[in-house]
Amino acid sequence: MRHPLSYLLLIFCSQLLAQVDTTPQANIDMARYYGRWYEQARYENWFEEGLEKVYADYAPLGPDHVQVTNYGTTRQGELHKAGGRGIVKAPGELAVSFVWPYWWFHAPYKILYLTPEYDAALVSGEGEDYLWLLTRGEEASPRLLHKLEQEARKRGFDTSRLLYTRNQKRKSTAPDTNRPG
Repeated sequence: MRHPLSYLLLIFCSQLLAQVDTTPQANIDMARYYGRWYEQARYENWFEEGLEKVYADYAPLGPDHVQVTNYGTTRQGELHKAGGRGIVKAPGELAVSFVWPYWWFHAPYKILYLTPEYDAALVSGEGEDYLWLLTRGEEASPRLLHKLEQEARKRGFDTSRLLYTRNQKRKSTAPDTNRPG
């Protein structure tokens, strides 16, 4: 009979190995990150449930503060908008809040991977519950999406959970905030 402690050690080690790596990518230039990002895929979550055509605008509010505005369309065609703000804790790591007047309540926003051209990003929260594949353009090439999926798998995320966002050409009520990088 095996020792019960060895079973506990095995369970503990398997849990450690199963966890995802949410270390932000180093050397991110937040000035280049600002602008519009289109969601190509996500892990389903309660605050985006049922939304399609999702995109977000990021703009500086000062040296370490960011304005974040998220947009999405319901299946009935209604536009949803959520405004928030964030604090840049480190390049590639923000603390974001959409709960006014409780701006002190923040959720982690981590840029795990960013292409050298700043045209695609892999973003998560603190653990394995949130994941987004973002691009600068509404439509993404299969090659670019495959690269983001590979990066997610390398970090331990289950890419079979990804829900691909339906992005079609649309007229936005918000100005396009993309800037040449």
